Amino acid sequence: MTDTAYVFAKTFVHDLDAMGKFYSAVFGLVENNRHSDVMLGREIVEITYKPSAGREAGGLTLISYLDGNGPAAGEAVQGFITQDIEAVCERARAAGGSVPEPIRDIAEFGIRVAFVLDPEGHINEVIQMTAS
Repeated sequence: MTDTAYVFAKTFVHDLDAMGKFYSAVFGLVENNRHSDVMLGREIVEITYKPSAGREAGGLTLISYLDGNGPAAGEAVQGFITQDIEAVCERARAAGGSVPEPIRDIAEFGIRVAFVLDPEGHINEVIQMTAS
């Protein structure tokens, strides 16, 4: 047993302000802070979001290299849970994102799942529980 625990994820984006607006509009994320720093010799700026209501950890951070050379979209998948998957998909489309596949029911796990792409193509997996 160790004393470590997974507590956050960071997604590299190219247009931090535009992506910040998208994630706030679609997923209801609330900005906690913005921070500029140097990471591994490269200047960065990031937006850290508060953990979702009722959660102590699991906050998302959007991060951008100031030199503009970030990883390609598809480098990671962020996961969200909702009680209304259709509403999340509609908000994503309205905010400039896309839902490239139909919502799927996965009965063996008791979930519905959708993949929401932000305007830069970053993948977000959205699930809705169906089993009681």
